[in-house]
Amino acid sequence: MLKQRHTWRYTLLFAATLLFFYGVEKFPVGQYISLGLGNVLYGVQAPVRWVDDASLWLKKRQILQAELLIARKNIAQRSVLLQQNKSLKEENKQLRSLLKMTDIQGYQWRASRVLGRTPEQKSQHLILETVAAKVDDVVVASTGLVGLVAQHQQQMAVVRTILDGSISVPVTLPNTSLAALVRGQGEHLSVDFIPLSQAPKVGDILQTSGAGGLFPPGISVAYVTHIEPVSGRIFAKVEAIPTAHWQREAWLAIASRRHPLPNPTP
Repeated sequence: MLKQRHTWRYTLLFAATLLFFYGVEKFPVGQYISLGLGNVLYGVQAPVRWVDDASLWLKKRQILQAELLIARKNIAQRSVLLQQNKSLKEENKQLRSLLKMTDIQGYQWRASRVLGRTPEQKSQHLILETVAAKVDDVVVASTGLVGLVAQHQQQMAVVRTILDGSISVPVTLPNTSLAALVRGQGEHLSVDFIPLSQAPKVGDILQTSGAGGLFPPGISVAYVTHIEPVSGRIFAKVEAIPTAHWQREAWLAIASRRHPLPNPTP
């Protein structure tokens, strides 16, 4: 008897449940209840959606960061390539200019890469990469005379520039009878033995005269920057600066005499 009562109760509960859901679908009140339950379910699911949205945002952010790193790397590589291309163009320009000097007879010319410079504002010594240089070989840039090879070891040569006080260069002013000596003064050049009556003008370019045979003739040496009469003397005080810009040149030319200089007569 008790078992039959429980069976009827379960049957009635099941029937009531069916009627409830049927009423939710068929009557307006049921629709309101359904909408209410939908909002409740939407609110309950909100944290899950937030987690999914946050995970998606983090994933997209990681992808964007990776793409940004790749883009920056590509830009850096492109910048390096552009800089290398610019340097190569400048070096090719310097080499073409150096090739024009090979027309000077009696010398063998070789291009040489600059490896280093002494730290003065206007370097007095350079280091070149070369295998065949000899002491007192002449070093020039596309813009003029640089100096002389002071020593050679293995595949390097040390160069004294014309700013070094140990070098004197016989010079002249083209199309004149002027004969003078240019000597290094560390930061500038002095021009000795110029009579006041034959003094060049500021801005004139002095060239090697070829006197003594050490330096090839016709190479630009110095711009005249200052001329001053000296009281009681026939020679003027003349200062100049080198025409060569070895501070920024990547390549220089070394000129070796094909025939050694004759020994001076005693």
